[in-house]
Amino acid sequence: MNHRARHFIGTVLFLVFLQPGFLQTARAQDESSPLVVIDLRPDSEREGMGLTALTGKCNKDVFRIADVATDPLKVDVLKQDLSRSVAVGEGSSTLTVLNWSVYYNKQIHKGGGGFLKNIGVQGYDMPASKSEGKQPGSNCSQKESAGGWYEGKEVTGIYFPIVSEFTGTYRGKPLNVRVVYSPGKKIEGKFEGGANDTAALLEAVHKTAEDIAIAMATQ
Repeated sequence: MNHRARHFIGTVLFLVFLQPGFLQTARAQDESSPLVVIDLRPDSEREGMGLTALTGKCNKDVFRIADVATDPLKVDVLKQDLSRSVAVGEGSSTLTVLNWSVYYNKQIHKGGGGFLKNIGVQGYDMPASKSEGKQPGSNCSQKESAGGWYEGKEVTGIYFPIVSEFTGTYRGKPLNVRVVYSPGKKIEGKFEGGANDTAALLEAVHKTAEDIAIAMATQ
Protein backbone atom coordinates (compact mmCIF):
# COMPACT_ATOMS: atom_id res chain seq x y z
CA MET A 1 0.00 0.00 0.00
CA ASN A 2 1.52 3.32 -1.06
CA HIS A 3 1.72 6.46 1.02
CA ARG A 4 -1.22 8.17 -0.74
CA ALA A 5 -3.59 5.24 -0.08
CA ARG A 6 -2.59 5.04 3.59
CA HIS A 7 -3.19 8.79 3.93
CA PHE A 8 -6.69 8.50 2.39
CA ILE A 9 -7.72 5.62 4.69
CA GLY A 10 -6.39 7.50 7.71
CA THR A 11 -8.45 10.56 6.81
CA VAL A 12 -11.64 8.50 6.52
CA LEU A 13 -11.03 6.81 9.89
CA PHE A 14 -10.38 10.18 11.48
CA LEU A 15 -13.75 11.54 10.31
CA VAL A 16 -15.69 8.44 11.35
CA PHE A 17 -14.15 7.68 14.73
CA LEU A 18 -12.68 10.92 16.00
CA GLN A 19 -15.49 13.30 15.03
CA PRO A 20 -18.81 11.55 15.80
CA GLY A 21 -20.33 14.89 16.81
CA PHE A 22 -20.02 16.11 13.23
CA LEU A 23 -21.97 13.13 11.90
CA GLN A 24 -24.59 13.44 14.63
CA THR A 25 -25.09 17.11 13.80
CA ALA A 26 -25.53 16.32 10.14
CA ARG A 27 -28.00 13.55 10.96
CA ALA A 28 -29.98 15.89 13.24
CA GLN A 29 -30.20 18.46 10.47
CA ASP A 30 -31.55 15.84 8.09
CA GLU A 31 -34.13 14.61 10.60
CA SER A 32 -35.27 18.03 11.87
CA SER A 33 -38.72 19.22 10.84
CA PRO A 34 -40.11 22.72 10.39
CA LEU A 35 -42.60 24.16 12.83
CA VAL A 36 -46.17 23.37 11.83
CA VAL A 37 -48.86 25.92 12.71
CA ILE A 38 -52.46 24.70 12.53
CA ASP A 39 -55.30 27.22 12.68
CA LEU A 40 -58.35 25.68 14.38
CA ARG A 41 -60.11 28.89 15.38
CA PRO A 42 -63.90 29.03 15.05
CA ASP A 43 -65.37 30.88 12.06
CA SER A 44 -66.54 33.70 14.32
CA GLU A 45 -62.92 34.68 14.90
CA ARG A 46 -62.06 34.67 11.21
CA GLU A 47 -65.00 36.52 9.71
CA GLY A 48 -66.04 40.15 9.54
CA MET A 49 -64.69 43.47 8.34
CA GLY A 50 -63.19 46.30 10.36
CA LEU A 51 -64.59 46.23 13.89
CA THR A 52 -67.27 44.02 15.45
CA ALA A 53 -68.76 45.35 18.67
CA LEU A 54 -68.98 42.93 21.58
CA THR A 55 -72.38 42.60 23.24
CA GLY A 56 -73.33 42.76 26.90
CA LYS A 57 -73.32 45.53 29.50
CA CYS A 58 -69.67 44.94 30.41
CA ASN A 59 -68.48 45.07 26.80
CA LYS A 60 -69.62 48.46 25.56
CA ASP A 61 -66.90 50.18 23.51
CA VAL A 62 -64.94 46.94 23.06
CA PHE A 63 -64.49 45.68 19.49
CA ARG A 64 -63.00 42.59 17.86
CA ILE A 65 -60.68 43.51 15.00
CA ALA A 66 -61.24 41.42 11.87
CA ASP A 67 -58.51 39.21 10.45
CA VAL A 68 -58.60 41.10 7.15
CA ALA A 69 -57.44 44.27 8.91
CA THR A 70 -53.88 43.10 8.22
CA ASP A 71 -52.31 41.90 5.01
CA PRO A 72 -50.89 39.30 5.41
CA LEU A 73 -53.38 37.88 7.89
CA LYS A 74 -52.24 37.70 11.50
CA VAL A 75 -51.83 33.90 11.54
CA ASP A 76 -49.57 34.16 8.50
CA VAL A 77 -47.57 36.89 10.25
CA LEU A 78 -47.26 34.57 13.25
CA LYS A 79 -45.91 31.78 11.03
CA GLN A 80 -43.36 34.11 9.46
CA ASP A 81 -42.18 35.50 12.80
CA LEU A 82 -41.86 32.07 14.41
CA SER A 83 -40.00 30.64 11.42
CA ARG A 84 -37.29 33.22 12.05
CA SER A 85 -37.16 33.02 15.84
CA VAL A 86 -37.89 29.40 16.80
CA ALA A 87 -35.30 26.64 16.37
CA VAL A 88 -37.09 23.32 15.89
CA GLY A 89 -35.10 20.19 16.65
CA GLU A 90 -35.78 16.55 15.98
CA GLY A 91 -39.32 15.23 15.99
CA SER A 92 -42.65 16.84 15.31
CA SER A 93 -43.31 20.35 16.61
CA THR A 94 -46.84 21.63 16.14
CA LEU A 95 -48.39 24.87 17.35
CA THR A 96 -52.18 24.70 17.30
CA VAL A 97 -54.13 27.97 17.32
CA LEU A 98 -57.41 27.33 19.15
CA ASN A 99 -58.50 30.93 19.77
CA TRP A 100 -56.88 34.21 18.83
CA SER A 101 -58.77 37.47 18.81
CA VAL A 102 -57.39 41.00 18.82
CA TYR A 103 -59.53 43.72 20.39
CA TYR A 104 -59.69 47.50 20.37
CA ASN A 105 -60.82 48.58 23.84
CA LYS A 106 -62.11 52.15 24.23
CA GLN A 107 -63.42 51.73 27.76
CA ILE A 108 -62.58 54.09 30.61
CA HIS A 109 -64.08 54.11 34.09
CA LYS A 110 -64.52 56.35 37.09
CA GLY A 111 -61.65 56.42 39.55
CA GLY A 112 -59.53 58.68 41.70
CA GLY A 113 -56.60 60.70 40.46
CA GLY A 114 -57.99 62.39 37.39
CA PHE A 115 -55.78 60.41 34.97
CA LEU A 116 -57.19 61.95 31.81
CA LYS A 117 -57.00 65.46 33.20
CA ASN A 118 -53.34 64.97 33.99
CA ILE A 119 -52.25 63.57 30.62
CA GLY A 120 -54.80 65.14 28.30
CA VAL A 121 -57.72 63.53 26.49
CA GLN A 122 -56.08 62.86 23.13
CA GLY A 123 -56.80 59.16 22.80
CA TYR A 124 -59.85 59.34 24.99
CA ASP A 125 -62.46 61.18 22.96
CA MET A 126 -64.37 63.21 25.52
CA PRO A 127 -64.71 66.88 26.51
CA ALA A 128 -62.00 68.05 28.90
CA SER A 129 -64.64 69.15 31.42
CA LYS A 130 -65.73 65.53 31.80
CA SER A 131 -62.26 64.02 31.99
CA GLU A 132 -61.60 64.55 35.69
CA GLY A 133 -61.67 61.35 37.68
CA LYS A 134 -61.66 59.09 34.61
CA GLN A 135 -59.20 56.23 34.52
CA PRO A 136 -58.11 53.87 31.73
CA GLY A 137 -59.25 50.29 32.21
CA SER A 138 -62.21 47.99 31.65
CA ASN A 139 -65.50 48.68 33.40
CA CYS A 140 -65.97 45.15 34.75
CA SER A 141 -63.80 42.31 35.98
CA GLN A 142 -61.96 40.10 33.52
CA LYS A 143 -64.34 37.24 34.28
CA GLU A 144 -67.34 39.40 33.34
CA SER A 145 -65.78 40.66 30.10
CA ALA A 146 -66.25 38.84 26.80
CA GLY A 147 -62.79 39.79 25.58
CA GLY A 148 -60.24 42.58 25.35
CA TRP A 149 -60.17 43.26 29.09
CA TYR A 150 -57.34 45.42 30.42
CA GLU A 151 -56.19 47.22 33.55
CA GLY A 152 -55.10 50.83 33.61
CA LYS A 153 -51.61 49.90 34.81
CA GLU A 154 -51.11 47.85 31.64
CA VAL A 155 -51.23 50.82 29.27
CA THR A 156 -48.03 52.71 28.55
CA GLY A 157 -49.41 55.71 26.69
CA ILE A 158 -52.43 57.97 26.30
CA TYR A 159 -54.24 56.07 23.55
CA PHE A 160 -56.76 53.27 23.74
CA PRO A 161 -55.01 49.87 23.84
CA ILE A 162 -55.08 46.95 21.43
CA VAL A 163 -55.48 43.69 23.35
CA SER A 164 -54.37 40.38 21.83
CA GLU A 165 -55.57 37.13 23.43
CA PHE A 166 -54.10 33.85 22.21
CA THR A 167 -54.98 30.31 23.28
CA GLY A 168 -53.42 27.22 21.78
CA THR A 169 -51.21 24.20 22.31
CA TYR A 170 -47.56 23.50 21.56
CA ARG A 171 -46.42 19.89 21.40
CA GLY A 172 -49.71 18.98 23.03
CA LYS A 173 -49.33 21.33 26.01
CA PRO A 174 -51.50 24.41 26.65
CA LEU A 175 -50.03 27.75 25.62
CA ASN A 176 -51.71 31.05 26.49
CA VAL A 177 -50.49 34.55 25.68
CA ARG A 178 -52.05 37.93 26.30
CA VAL A 179 -50.63 41.24 25.07
CA VAL A 180 -51.82 44.78 25.86
CA TYR A 181 -50.28 47.13 23.31
CA SER A 182 -50.49 50.92 23.59
CA PRO A 183 -50.17 52.65 20.20
CA GLY A 184 -47.41 55.21 20.11
CA LYS A 185 -49.49 57.68 18.10
CA LYS A 186 -53.14 58.48 17.64
CA ILE A 187 -54.89 56.07 15.28
CA GLU A 188 -58.12 56.37 13.35
CA GLY A 189 -59.46 53.32 15.14
CA LYS A 190 -61.53 51.91 12.25
CA PHE A 191 -59.11 49.18 11.11
CA GLU A 192 -60.27 49.32 7.53
CA GLY A 193 -56.88 49.80 5.92
CA GLY A 194 -55.64 53.10 7.36
CA ALA A 195 -51.86 53.23 7.61
CA ASN A 196 -51.66 54.07 11.32
CA ASP A 197 -54.34 51.53 12.23
CA THR A 198 -52.55 48.80 10.30
CA ALA A 199 -49.12 49.65 11.73
CA ALA A 200 -50.42 49.58 15.32
CA LEU A 201 -52.27 46.30 14.77
CA LEU A 202 -49.24 44.64 13.17
CA GLU A 203 -47.09 45.76 16.09
CA ALA A 204 -49.53 44.06 18.49
CA VAL A 205 -49.41 40.89 16.35
CA HIS A 206 -45.59 40.89 16.29
CA LYS A 207 -45.47 41.32 20.07
CA THR A 208 -47.88 38.39 20.42
CA ALA A 209 -45.65 36.23 18.23
CA GLU A 210 -42.65 37.24 20.31
CA ASP A 211 -44.35 36.20 23.55
CA ILE A 212 -45.52 32.95 21.95
CA ALA A 213 -41.94 32.17 20.94
CA ILE A 214 -40.78 32.78 24.52
CA ALA A 215 -43.54 30.55 25.90
CA MET A 216 -42.62 27.79 23.42
CA ALA A 217 -38.97 27.95 24.46
CA THR A 218 -39.83 27.43 28.12
CA GLN A 219 -41.98 24.34 27.59
